Amino acid sequence: MSLPVVCLIAFAAIAVVCFAVVMVFRDLFATSGGGGSVLGPLGLRRPLTVADESPSASFTGRIDQAFDRLVLETGLDASSTGAFGMLLVLGLIVGGSLFLWNENPVFATIGVLIGMTGGLVYFMYRRAKRLCEIQEQLPDVLDLMSRAVRAGESLDQAISLIGQEMDGALGYEFQQCARQLDMGMSVAGVMRSLMRRVRMMEVRILATTLTVHRQTGGNLALALERMAGVVRDRLNYKRHMRAATGAGRVSSILIGAAGPVLFLGLFFWQYQYLQTMLTEELGRVLLGTAVVMEIIGLIWVVRMLRTEE
Repeated sequence: MSLPVVCLIAFAAIAVVCFAVVMVFRDLFATSGGGGSVLGPLGLRRPLTVADESPSASFTGRIDQAFDRLVLETGLDASSTGAFGMLLVLGLIVGGSLFLWNENPVFATIGVLIGMTGGLVYFMYRRAKRLCEIQEQLPDVLDLMSRAVRAGESLDQAISLIGQEMDGALGYEFQQCARQLDMGMSVAGVMRSLMRRVRMMEVRILATTLTVHRQTGGNLALALERMAGVVRDRLNYKRHMRAATGAGRVSSILIGAAGPVLFLGLFFWQYQYLQTMLTEELGRVLLGTAVVMEIIGLIWVVRMLRTEE
């Protein structure tokens, strides 16, 4: 059996074993009782998520919570350990393929980084898509809730109605809220849980309005109608902002991607042109300086083009 085939089988075996180990640990932690779960619907226990935890004080803890929140906000039916296992498998597959192609450990290492980074980019895309869907659905949800209140429904019944009638991510979130209300949680506690699961300014405004109404009373239907108008105005403003900054965002993406794409192209297909830069001390210093300046420039452009909440 040739060496490339042996290496391919080894990479595949390592990827499968790592994924299997991650899945076993996920199942063990997910079914453990005690302090690692909270009471869910129908009296069953569900695993604690990052939305149930307080912010960590350590740097590594904040990184772990950021990854856990990223996986939670994608809406995928996967735990953080399962998602990390998928990233690891993807990195091993890409790295192993590049190693078989060139039989260079440096290529394999870069392939692992590319594979895991691609998985992270996919998670970020799924999260952005889900939050955008929630933002688009929110005005219709507020109108439906306002009509339900005007028809004589209570706030708890209106929330349950939203969970039954609405599809998509926001309908699922309101189903969670309805289940929590059925289990005896207060409206304030349910709204705080919703704000932790969906970190958006519009959801924060909705949660504050419903909490204040439960404490002080007032015309809830009118407040919800006005809030729907405010949310639509915010959506229109963001659409105009994205249209006005479209050329700048595309230009920044092209300029920012030109350097890394050129470097990767030379690295994989014209490696001899980079040997001097990678082996000489001055070349490594210049390369590191270029990477740092690239990151600073991208952060600067993103902060200038970002819409303020």
